[in-house]
Formats: sequence, structure tokens, C-alpha cells
Amino acid sequence: MRAVVGLYLAIGIALVAIGFLLPGPCPNRNTDIVSHIIFVLTWPVGLYAEVYQGHLSAEEWLRAQACQDGGKLGPKAVPS
Repeated sequence: MRAVVGLYLAIGIALVAIGFLLPGPCPNRNTDIVSHIIFVLTWPVGLYAEVYQGHLSAEEWLRAQACQDGGKLGPKAVPS
């Protein structure tokens, strides 16, 4: 059981790391640690919703996490 949980967390951490390495320069780097922790814990949901059923490629999904405050599933903008 520990191995399964460890593998799950390792995949989530690897995805965050790939998201930071893959996009290259981005004007608004996501530095919110809470957003990254939530991404690591819920990456299968985002992968299914945004990539499998959604309109994003895997690269765009990872770039959204690294450069756009978590993308569509991240923080919502407050209407002004």
C-alpha cells in the first residue's frame, strides 16, 4: 500500500517538475505552494478533465499549472 501511495505522489511531483522544465520562459510563473500541493494530490482528476475529456494537450495542461496559476481548475479570477 505504501508503494502505491508513494508511486502516486512521485508521479504528481514529477508532473510538477516537468511542468516547470517543459515550458521554458513564462511571464507569470506559478509560485503558490498550495496550488502545487493540490495539483500533486489531484493530478488524475485534472488529467482526466483537462486532457482526456477536455481540449488541452498534456503539454498545455502542465504549462497551465506552471505558468498560469493552475489553469482552469486553479484559482478563479474575481470579477471586478
